[in-house]
Amino acid sequence: MRYVVFGRETCPYCVQAVDLLKNKQKDHKFVNFQQSQAHILQEVKDAYDWPTVPIVLQIGDQHDIKLIGGYTDLVAHLQS
Repeated sequence: MRYVVFGRETCPYCVQAVDLLKNKQKDHKFVNFQQSQAHILQEVKDAYDWPTVPIVLQIGDQHDIKLIGGYTDLVAHLQS
C-alpha cells in the first residue's frame, strides 16, 4: 500500500502528515499545490467532498483508492 497526500507545504497539518508517513516508513507521495493552483486544489476537495487539506488517500495493491481523511484521521488509521 502507498499513500498520497494532497496539500500545501505551508500547511502544518500537511507537513505533519508527510512526517508521520516518513517516520512510519510508509510509501507516499506529497502533491503540493501552489497558491496559483487553488482552483485545481478546490476540484480535488470537491471530488472527495473534503473541505480542508491535507487530503490523505490510501492506494491498495489492486489500485483501489480509499479516502483516509486529514491528519488526525491518518494518525488513527496508522494506529489501527
